[in-house]
Amino acid sequence: MTQPIESARKKNCCPATRRIASNRDLNSSRLVGADRTSRLRTISRKLRPNRALLVLCSLLLAAQASASPSPPGAHRPNVNVSGQAHAASILAAKQKKGIKKERRRRRGRRAPRGAGSRMPFQTGETLSYELTWMGIPVGTAEFKVTKDTRWKGKAAWHFEMKARTNKYADAIYKVRDHMHAWVKPRMNRSIHHEKKQREGSYHRDVILRFDTRRNRAVYRNQWRAYPAKPIFSDTYDPLGLLYGFRCKNIARKGSIKMSVTDGLKTIRANVKVLGKETLTIAGQPIATWHVVPELKDVGGIFERSPGARMDVWLSADEYRIPVRLKSKVVVGSFVATLINAKGLKG
Repeated sequence: MTQPIESARKKNCCPATRRIASNRDLNSSRLVGADRTSRLRTISRKLRPNRALLVLCSLLLAAQASASPSPPGAHRPNVNVSGQAHAASILAAKQKKGIKKERRRRRGRRAPRGAGSRMPFQTGETLSYELTWMGIPVGTAEFKVTKDTRWKGKAAWHFEMKARTNKYADAIYKVRDHMHAWVKPRMNRSIHHEKKQREGSYHRDVILRFDTRRNRAVYRNQWRAYPAKPIFSDTYDPLGLLYGFRCKNIARKGSIKMSVTDGLKTIRANVKVLGKETLTIAGQPIATWHVVPELKDVGGIFERSPGARMDVWLSADEYRIPVRLKSKVVVGSFVATLINAKGLKG
């Protein structure tokens, strides 16, 4: 009822009054338009940080529309679908290229981040050995510094060992061992260890997790998990111990204290350096350091007799490459002799 009355009043009033009323209506409409414009500017400012998201959504919708054509007779919007689909494909290709580049960069690392430049090895180092038992060839072994330089997103060294017997020795004592070790970049302690051990009737799958904050180690095999046991702040697993000792400077006879654990027992091993010896490998004399780690009853790289001695010969240079390993087993003793080396540092 109000609008007709107002229009009637405007018609019955004098011309000056009608002019004032029309100006008032014009000003009010301008105010409403200005308010609407300011609101639109505010909304656009709020949406500005998400402009990339809106562009990405529009590209995905365009790609979906181009992938599923509409039925005949249906209305299609006037949009350059082919151009947007092409832009989406270019964006996906760039992202894929960036992922591949990052993977190549990681594989190309010679050491994990923070390792320093004085390490005697680098990623890609592969040492191959021939296993003999009482002078008879029985298998091969391989020690490798893998190109994977991370453990659960953190920088780390990754070492791997494989050992297997040949088809002739399989009939007597079959061996299929596979071991992994992750060590901190500074080579001052282990952070994880895994082992799949198949030696004769002895089968064991082991996971050894190191809690570096609380200095504890948790041992778990295929049957159960054992309670956490305390360790030293510089404790290695059996495989990490070999590479950790390679980082030690050997200048003369003596002994070096190093901590090692197999998850069930932790000791301060006394690694004795007996002196320099010259070995003949493939007809060539090689100067080596003769080292004897006293591991007692801690499980080592290979299954051996309880309390058996293990001898290691390291090259007498800055790289300290294991040239020969010797250890007693249940029957006789085995010897691992270096036959090939690839990816050496320097």
